[in-house]
Amino acid sequence: MDFREELENILIGIGLENPTFEIGVTPEGKVGGFVVSESFCGKSQIERQDMLWDRLDEILDEEKDLKIIALLTMTPAEVEDADSYD
Repeated sequence: MDFREELENILIGIGLENPTFEIGVTPEGKVGGFVVSESFCGKSQIERQDMLWDRLDEILDEEKDLKIIALLTMTPAEVEDADSYD
């Protein structure tokens, strides 16, 4: 299992409501992308990031933690709004 799959499995396991992901991998094996969940509704980006990283920091060791470039947290409604600009 590559790190992207491992990360997606961890994100599923931390209790987010119906999460979906768009996570890419760099040639160096680092990952980054979008985490979409109803769990983020009504929360600021800081609250969302704190919620996500509090759990990830409990689970991931420093080596794996450093493989994550960025994870943008969005609600399904925000994704729909963004898609309407296309």
